[in-house]
Amino acid sequence: MMKVFLILLLALFSAYGVADDNHRSTTRDKSQKMNVQPNRLLPAPRPGISNQRAASLVMERYSGSRILGVSLMDAQGPPVYKVRTLSPNGVVRSVFVDGSSGEVFE
Repeated sequence: MMKVFLILLLALFSAYGVADDNHRSTTRDKSQKMNVQPNRLLPAPRPGISNQRAASLVMERYSGSRILGVSLMDAQGPPVYKVRTLSPNGVVRSVFVDGSSGEVFE
């Protein structure tokens, strides 16, 4: 009686394992056909303006200030430049420029 029970139990679990493997291979086949790689982040959008253009936009808005540095912020989302300026009064300010539209904001 115990042997029959073990055989039935083994048959039940092996059938479950085969069904699970079939599901996995079907899902894998679909993702390969659609050219989708699971768990991959999409690259961030590239900026539409250069860092030199971002600096010149800031200079237009804050005339008399010196540009200390320009960096493209590395984050998910739209591209944004961080422009560090030095005012004639000696105040260091961080100004941001939208890399797509060129909009300047603080």
